[in-house]
Amino acid sequence: MIEETVFSNKELIDIVKNKYEINVNKVHKLDRGSANLYSLNDDKYILKEFQSKYSKEEINKEIVIINHLKKDGLLVPKYIVTIDKEYCFIYKNKIIIMQKFIDGYTMEPNTGNLEQVIESACKLGKIVKSLKSLEIELPINDVSSWYSLDTLNESIQKHKDLLNKINENEYPNIYKDINEKIYMLEYTKNNYNFDEMKNLTFMNTHGDYSVLQFIYKNEKIKSIIDFVSACKMPIVWEIIRSYSYIDMKAKDGKIDIDNLVIYVKEFNKYVKLNKYDLKYMSYLYLIQILCSTFGYKQYISDNSKTELLNFARFRTKLSKYLFENAELISNILEKEIIK
Repeated sequence: MIEETVFSNKELIDIVKNKYEINVNKVHKLDRGSANLYSLNDDKYILKEFQSKYSKEEINKEIVIINHLKKDGLLVPKYIVTIDKEYCFIYKNKIIIMQKFIDGYTMEPNTGNLEQVIESACKLGKIVKSLKSLEIELPINDVSSWYSLDTLNESIQKHKDLLNKINENEYPNIYKDINEKIYMLEYTKNNYNFDEMKNLTFMNTHGDYSVLQFIYKNEKIKSIIDFVSACKMPIVWEIIRSYSYIDMKAKDGKIDIDNLVIYVKEFNKYVKLNKYDLKYMSYLYLIQILCSTFGYKQYISDNSKTELLNFARFRTKLSKYLFENAELISNILEKEIIK
């Protein structure tokens, strides 16, 4: 959710002059992402006001990552340093940064052709390879909580609570979706054994890597942005999730297994996956999206949030596909990648 900005136009102009000694003669607020973004001086600079949940330490972590990746030739933003030689500062309890404008455009999810799918896998592989030598410790995302019995039981209850808030006749599609998710969650809880998931490869990674974080120019990635969620986690989650968001063949929530294999093979050129990564990739992603009520919950509270509802329904279709095909995907990945 986008928070109300702390800036008036005059305040923004004054603070940029004070912090950067840059004269601003034009301000345009951008409608993109969850932070407040401003284009300055006809797209010469971008000023970013982070959500209040982020600390200066987290943003400084992102700066270290950006500078590290830049040394390895990765396509990342260029931040502007203040007159105090800082990459960010605090204004009214919000973290503020400024960067050079990136001339390009964003792409809608699930509109990527095969060449763009492969490019995404390549960039992710290069990022993860580079971050192996990162000089700071990133927080660990302990995904074991995703598939614990407590988490599954809590998620089942969350979905049941949502059902109690709606009328089947008024929300027939949502009612059907949530019931199907409850069935899949119950089945997962009673039939899956995830003891071997402790062998998944944890690696430093972007943490929110997808087509939504790419700036394109001439149909090629010009920059990868927003490393504030960077962490150490099972890399296969980042792989399959990012694939599912870019491939046009996955737009209806049905993974194209041939393209997924190509995606994993491309990533594997830079960072090697083990047999457990390949076996549990589809299962880990299935559980994560099954457990989430995001989108449905927001739409039930506010019927204007149709975009979030569409996203929730996409993920439900995807979870149904994975539920029916997770074993097939695992078998094909193991056969094609481990030779």
